[in-house]
Amino acid sequence: MIRLLSAAAVTALSFAIPALAQADEDELVRLPGQGELIEPALREKAKADRLKPGAGLFITFDEDENGRISPAETAAGIPVAFASADENADGYLTALEQQDWAASLPTRDDSLANPFRFDPNLDRRVDIDEFTLVISNLADDYADEETGEIIVEDLKAPKTKRERTGDPLEEAVRQRRRDRDTRQNQTVQ
Repeated sequence: MIRLLSAAAVTALSFAIPALAQADEDELVRLPGQGELIEPALREKAKADRLKPGAGLFITFDEDENGRISPAETAAGIPVAFASADENADGYLTALEQQDWAASLPTRDDSLANPFRFDPNLDRRVDIDEFTLVISNLADDYADEETGEIIVEDLKAPKTKRERTGDPLEEAVRQRRRDRDTRQNQTVQ
């Protein structure tokens, strides 16, 4: 019996190790919520490479581009974001629609792609009220307590230990990503 279990464990490991080796070597592992900005224009606007979870969405709400997102801009942006996410315009978001929408945002950010975050009743579809509640709560977390505005400067993610120490290898990988993203954006346009 012990030999059978040992053989099963060795077999399982023999499949797992090659799968790990296939990972793209210059691709870093990103944890959920690491909002790396994809678009160079927004990177310049935010004056940051990374934003807090969900913050890339709020930058798109800044209609007058003054670096401050007012409660009115947030209220106006939420239904626009919902309509953008609702690909089939049926008034509900499925998990796939939500994930596609999150992937289209200006940040690499898994926090808005999580279907459970938007679907508290777990009926597998998100209506405008559920969507509004989640985005409004997130906006409240980022808003200035006195003015209610979200200040773009405050949406920057804290630097990681490697970013603070200036790891040259890490910076080279980030630069390669920025160059690749710029090339991809240019071919799309």
